[in-house]
Amino acid sequence: MTAFLDSSSADAPIGEARKTRTWTVVLCLLVLAAAVPWQMRWGVIPDTSWVITLCEKMLAGSRLYVDIFEVNPPFTPWMFMPAVALAHKIGISPEIAVHVYSYAICLAGLGLAAWIARQAGLAENRALFAMLPLFLALLVIFPGNAFSEREHLGIALYLPLLMLTAWRAAPIDGRTPSLPVALLAGLSGSILVLVKPYYALVVLVPALYAAWSRRSIRTLFAVEYWVIGLVCVAYVVAVQYFHPEFLSVIYPVLADTYMRMQKMYALLTTYVPIYVVALVALRFVRPGLPLSPLVSVFTLASLAATVPLIYQAKGWAYHAFPAFSLILAALLLRMAQAAPATYKSPGTAMELGCKTLLAAIIAAAAIPFMQTQKLNAEFVAKIEAATDRPTVALVGADISGGHPLTRMLGGTWISRDCSDWLGYSARYLSGLATLEGDRETASHYRQIVDRYVESKLAELETKQPAVIIIEKKDRGWIAELVRRQDYVNFLRGYQQIAENDDLQVLLRNPGTGQAE
Repeated sequence: MTAFLDSSSADAPIGEARKTRTWTVVLCLLVLAAAVPWQMRWGVIPDTSWVITLCEKMLAGSRLYVDIFEVNPPFTPWMFMPAVALAHKIGISPEIAVHVYSYAICLAGLGLAAWIARQAGLAENRALFAMLPLFLALLVIFPGNAFSEREHLGIALYLPLLMLTAWRAAPIDGRTPSLPVALLAGLSGSILVLVKPYYALVVLVPALYAAWSRRSIRTLFAVEYWVIGLVCVAYVVAVQYFHPEFLSVIYPVLADTYMRMQKMYALLTTYVPIYVVALVALRFVRPGLPLSPLVSVFTLASLAATVPLIYQAKGWAYHAFPAFSLILAALLLRMAQAAPATYKSPGTAMELGCKTLLAAIIAAAAIPFMQTQKLNAEFVAKIEAATDRPTVALVGADISGGHPLTRMLGGTWISRDCSDWLGYSARYLSGLATLEGDRETASHYRQIVDRYVESKLAELETKQPAVIIIEKKDRGWIAELVRRQDYVNFLRGYQQIAENDDLQVLLRNPGTGQAE
């Protein structure tokens, strides 16, 4: 970012430029300092905690998709493996390493985007320079419960490609991107597509805009897109070579169960209203001024990101992060947009109103990201007092029941799955098919449930976990297991040691079986 700071203030008096640089750096440091305790409100989120456990199991020799049933493609553990492996190498907590890693990725993405903006000589550069702390806050404070999610890190590394796309759409003074710029932007932007393939749409739509702006299809064949394409091809080859089970075994199961579980109503009511307001607000901020190429590519990328959000239809905040972070960035860029001399300013009162509206939109957009699943310290302490480094199993479909609690206890996760999502999903789909009178489909999912229950009970009997966590909200799934007398008999060897609104924690009675 230093180069961007120097460039943005080059035409200002030396003393003023130095003062502006200093304040911007200070504010960025303050944002980072505030982000650390702010993110600890959530701690290490459930998904990230599970990925850390997943990486550790792989480092210990477990085979992904063979010994471990993971719903995500291999890039998920590959993405976090460097931080986890380094943590074990130097003897620090993997949780700390992953958080530092996440901050480093955010800074790298923003820094590279700033460098490309400087190379492009964007008209907004002077204003963007002063707004760097705001963009940094969008990456390290706004994410809340999405911090360190794959989408969060992918978006941070996608910013340089968006800057380059805006440059391609409207080059200034005949400037053209150098090969190193295109290579770096392509490599950085490819991460988002590797996170989940359907984010290719988020790359394609702004690229189409650039080609339309230049009235040239050649723009679609720029170096950065060749880089992304080659990286994706190499990734598919690597997946097929190292983990063929994902495409041949895991994906069909996911398509049959996990991907059919949707919460469309919750998604539409939680995200659509504020997103539409943010989209409409683009016209209220700097009214009468056409959207600049930079604002346009961010807006189009955000709109493209709504497609995966709706397609997944899970309603989880981190699925919404790409669309929301990009539309909020577009609004900030709109505030920074340079205006021609003929543009009539709306006046001080209107400017203040626009800034107030923007602040209100950001605050409202942040609401879904503010929910925390962090466990009460007293609840965790009660379990720690009853057992030391236990083996742990979960009865429940939500990953948050077992993660990060298992790691907080210094425990060992015994299960092949992160939760009972497969059995739970199949049971739900079987019931749905039954209501619709589709006996064949109901029978199909019922067989999946029965197979999963059998494997679950065999796992419990074999591993004899010291601690069993039960998610109280999954009453139907609990009832499914309680139908089995062998499960009821197994639980007689346990006693409750802790309980809160969501979880019931059982400890194996002394002398009952042996934990591995």
